This record gives sequence, C-alpha cells and structure tokens, in this order.
Amino acid sequence: MANNATNTYQQAKHIFETLGLKEDVTLDIPIENVSIFRKHLSEMIKRKKSSNKYATRTLDNTIKIIRIQ
Repeated sequence: MANNATNTYQQAKHIFETLGLKEDVTLDIPIENVSIFRKHLSEMIKRKKSSNKYATRTLDNTIKIIRIQ
C-alpha cells in the first residue's frame, strides 16, 4: 500500500463525499501538492463512475474547489 505523505488523498475523499452541487470550499494545500490532489480527486470520480465535475483554482498556498456538476 502506498504511503500518503501529502495527506491529499483524505482531503480529496472528503471533498468527493461531502461537497454538494454549486458548493465551494478552500483547502490549505501547498502548490507542489495541488497536482497530486487533483489526481486523487479524478481517480475517485473514475473509480466510483460518478458524474461529479469539479473546478479548482489555486490561490497562494490554498486551493478553491467548486462542484459544478
């Protein structure tokens, strides 16, 4: 099993399970881990065969996530 040193998997899982349509949330994720977070979120969508779609925007050391579908 892989070691989740960046803690982005748990954050992506929480976003996937709790974020409602047109809701947004801001997370403190370092810039170098944003791509890992996005990968985790997209893999969850594929694995669960979900129609959820998310938009992300990076702001300094935070990332804003909005569920758009």
